[in-house]
Parts: sequence; structure tokens; C-alpha cells
Amino acid sequence: MRVPEMGKVFVLGNVHKPGAFRVEDASGTSVLKLLALTEGLLPFTGPQAFIYRRVGGSPALAEVPIELARIMQRKSPDLPLAANDILYSPESKGKKLAATVIERLSGFGSNTATDLLVWH
Repeated sequence: MRVPEMGKVFVLGNVHKPGAFRVEDASGTSVLKLLALTEGLLPFTGPQAFIYRRVGGSPALAEVPIELARIMQRKSPDLPLAANDILYSPESKGKKLAATVIERLSGFGSNTATDLLVWH
């Protein structure tokens, strides 16, 4: 007797612990549950994510954009995931750039103040 292998859902991108997660209940796997299993999103996550899945037996993966920020804010419903789906959460280049600029500017200000105190 052969036991069928359990399906997996794959999560990658801007999450704490990307990886493959077993699908134990076909109706109970969702975007929010998978994000919880990955221990959440990293800073600078973009507002949109993508689900990649095979549709109709095609070998090519279909890209399904999802409004991740709206799901996290409970303004859009949580979406179900099926075995072999890939959930990809990209990094927001704009958020990261803004944080880097602010960090550098705050560092510049503190260094300048320290230099002035030492100078006098």
C-alpha cells in the first residue's frame, strides 16, 4: 500500500523564514496562515504579493497578484492556497530607500552635533 505524499505550499521573498510548508487541510491553508508559519513579514515589504500556480494542467505558472497590505489590514478577505502554490512577497524598493535616506540624514545630524561639541 502506498501513501500519497502530502502537498506543499512554498513561501519566499520578504518573510522571516521562507520555505516549504505541508498542506494538511486543503480548505484551511491561506495567505495569513502561511505568513504566520513564516513568522511574519520583514520590514520594507511591498503592498502587493503574488501567488504562482498551475492552472488547468498547464506546465506554465500563472501569476495572481494579491493586495497583501489590504489582507493584513483586514480590508480584503484572506485568500486560500492550494498544494504546489508559491506565495512570493517582494521587497518595496521605495520603502527601503526612504528608510536608508532617513537613517543617513539622522546619522549626519548627530555626527555634526558631536563634531561641534568637540570643536568648542
